[in-house]
Amino acid sequence: MNTKIDEQKLSPPSLIPTILAGFNTVANHIGLILFPLGLDLLIWFGPQLKLEKLLKPIYSNAIQTLIAYNNAEMRQLLEASQTEMELFLSRINLTSSLSTFPIGIPSLLSGQGINETPLGVPTIYEIPSFGLIVLITIIFILSGLFLGSLYLSAIAYSTNPDKEKLNPSSIIKKMIKGVGLSILLVIILIGLVLPVLFVISLISLFSPALSQILLLIATFIMIWLLIPLIFSPHGVFARNMGIIQSILHSIKVVRSYLPGTGMFLLAAILLAQGLDLLWIAAPSNSWLTLVGIIGHAFIYTALIAASFIYYQRSCEWTQELLERIKNIKKL
Repeated sequence: MNTKIDEQKLSPPSLIPTILAGFNTVANHIGLILFPLGLDLLIWFGPQLKLEKLLKPIYSNAIQTLIAYNNAEMRQLLEASQTEMELFLSRINLTSSLSTFPIGIPSLLSGQGINETPLGVPTIYEIPSFGLIVLITIIFILSGLFLGSLYLSAIAYSTNPDKEKLNPSSIIKKMIKGVGLSILLVIILIGLVLPVLFVISLISLFSPALSQILLLIATFIMIWLLIPLIFSPHGVFARNMGIIQSILHSIKVVRSYLPGTGMFLLAAILLAQGLDLLWIAAPSNSWLTLVGIIGHAFIYTALIAASFIYYQRSCEWTQELLERIKNIKKL
């Protein structure tokens, strides 16, 4: 009987029950979806901060200069890239920078070109200078990080079985640590990606086929290196850890049960990205887009809540496993 109980205690978190627990948490705390819902409504109906008139002439002049000094085949490639870049520039809306990464509020409409809404054509402001672009972007990113930290704090509180009283000082500390963690994770990501891209770019000058193979291999290695960091924010918001401590704890938790964590992340990504194809199907001038925004807000919040539940159960399982190992060594 004791053996069965111990085995049950030592079982790692299950995939389906954890995801269902995340959905139940959001259903019982439906106010959590107001964060992504409000951000998407702002992007949808709010004023759009555009860069097209400032950047398009500069890019067009650069392309025309390159076209004049290249052969016919290269000219076709440059003209095609010019069309794609112009489409990209037309979709840029600085308001979307409120949806930050890796800590932030998920958004369905971020990066989407919104030319018309059910209330008519949105108000458009063209940013007149590069200095103003930098200033607005910094303000929006910092605001997005702080709002994202508040969003994750609320989810962590809702999924924590041992609820602590919320007070402004602890929330502010978590928000500051969340911003610091985001900056550190971005620095780590850049430090890993840039050298690899530089080496692959040099190899592509001599062998494009080999560079594609190396890029694929490097991508898998990057994923393998970055997955252990996936629960870094959870340590800050769920267990009030420091930045470095939460990163190290995330690595320990993931390494203790990597296959299960990989399956959980794969299921969450497939569910989220698959449903996004449905949510974004309606045109931006249709009220059906509102259904997509609500569905996206609920699904993403539920999956984030499930990740906090998975993290908490993984921590408990890891702790029990370590205690069992210590007891065996004592014997």
